[in-house]
Amino acid sequence: MREQIRDRERLEHIIEAIDRVLIFSEGKTKEQLVSDNMRFYGVVKNIEIVGEAAYKLTNAFRNQHSETPWKDITRMRHVLIHDYYLIDEDSVFYVIEKDLRPLREQIARYLSETDWDEWENNAATINESSAHKTLIQTAQRMKKKGYDIKEICSITGLNKEEVELL
Repeated sequence: MREQIRDRERLEHIIEAIDRVLIFSEGKTKEQLVSDNMRFYGVVKNIEIVGEAAYKLTNAFRNQHSETPWKDITRMRHVLIHDYYLIDEDSVFYVIEKDLRPLREQIARYLSETDWDEWENNAATINESSAHKTLIQTAQRMKKKGYDIKEICSITGLNKEEVELL
């Protein structure tokens, strides 16, 4: 059964990835960073993680914290993943130098200021999460193909009632 990751964990993933980027790039010029393939692509991978975690946040959370440029963050992730052969080293270095520290401060503030018990028990937030939507879509396809409800539940982690309502 897949456990649904909630907004708090996604924000923690963003902080961890930013911290890794800052460690990997500390004291390095752009040329030094780019010339070390393993280090550079370690940085790129962690910027991808920042974007993926931001993409997986619930719309409700992103809307409530609209001062963060979520679309820009996820757009960067899409470029790094899908247009990997066009990675602009200047853009990556700019993100490291100008964007990550302020983003880390915002995310740390969100983590400390949010009442997580209240947020995570908000059924609307839970049900509209990207991970939940994906599980629902998978369950719908499985149901159309004639899978047994019990089997759908065991594969997707959804409960019987959720699957029966599809």
